[in-house]
Amino acid sequence: MIALPKSDKTKLQSIQEYQGISLLPIPGKCLEKFVIERLNYFLETTGQIPSLQYGFTASRSTADAIKTVLEFVEYSRKLGLKCCLLALDIVGVFSNAWHPGILARLWKLKCPPNIYSTVRDFLSDRTAHVTLGNSSSSKRVTKGCPQGSVSGPTLWNITISNLISLLFNAPNLKIVAFADDIMVMMQGPSLPAIFKTLQTTLQTIEDWCKEDKLEISGDKSALMPMFTRNREEFKCHPTIVTWGIKIVQK
Repeated sequence: MIALPKSDKTKLQSIQEYQGISLLPIPGKCLEKFVIERLNYFLETTGQIPSLQYGFTASRSTADAIKTVLEFVEYSRKLGLKCCLLALDIVGVFSNAWHPGILARLWKLKCPPNIYSTVRDFLSDRTAHVTLGNSSSSKRVTKGCPQGSVSGPTLWNITISNLISLLFNAPNLKIVAFADDIMVMMQGPSLPAIFKTLQTTLQTIEDWCKEDKLEISGDKSALMPMFTRNREEFKCHPTIVTWGIKIVQK
């Protein structure tokens, strides 16, 4: 790995302000691409990637995701329902995708044995090496996808597809995912109904995060109430305060 500084040059004393880019061998990347193409074909032909995932997915785009959100909001307004949008960001997606969780998901999806075995071997016994100045360090890797790999987007779609499935049939809400960004759209006849849906949804997401060893970023998550000028009820609600979610207007 090579550590490259991010844009803010004033914060280079923090390790979080560096991006680790992996230098991968060309033959390994070629094999990885072949395997991922086979895996993508399996996932697409068997319908394993939910239609509500708009990122890293063929024939879907940001415009499609935005259209879905707008249609949900307009439909809620037409029915005279309360509505709010919850935007969630997952911390370090490519750094934290847990290998055992990915393999367990592939097994559950009945991935063809030859593809499953190759992916399992690909994720096993990995080591990251980094050198800074005269210092070197190595660590065994059990989670994350190397920055620069071609498998990262597909492996993430496999991870988040489980969360989308958990929320797909939940009442009074719809989810839109674009890569690691999640938009949960909730509607209901009253604010108490909205808060109840919000609490249940956040609990489901928290349980999923614990199972897959992931974390929601409070700093980058926000809730936008629709069709209301009084946002104080949202700001003071215990669930929102506990999660530290910002209330925004746009």
